[in-house]
Amino acid sequence: MIKSKYINDILDLLLDGDEEGISTKKQLEYLSEEKFNYTGSGVFVKFAHTKNARNFKTEKLDFVLDGVTVASSEYPIECYAILFLTEGIIDYLEIWCYNGEDYPQKDLVKYTLTQTWINSPGKTISTETTSH
Repeated sequence: MIKSKYINDILDLLLDGDEEGISTKKQLEYLSEEKFNYTGSGVFVKFAHTKNARNFKTEKLDFVLDGVTVASSEYPIECYAILFLTEGIIDYLEIWCYNGEDYPQKDLVKYTLTQTWINSPGKTISTETTSH
């Protein structure tokens, strides 16, 4: 199970709104974060999965889902999230800053995530007003 609320929220928005995303979403309960690789300009999150994830393997084997932006009042960053699937299974998530700022070496606590792909539902998840 994915422990990070931040990563879970990103995946929730990426896997919403189209047939490929919705069918892939069934894999989430069988995934966990295996490794975080911070690059300075972003982070790669590699996922581990149980055998049960294969029961929800997508027909399209190798593809990318993208179209979620990340903004934060904690850091002056603007980011883009991209999910990569390999052999029909969620493989890794890339979050990268496109405004030239350094990405923090930890999960964001205050953030606003927005669906931005063409014909997306346009949903947003924000923790900006939530106090921690």
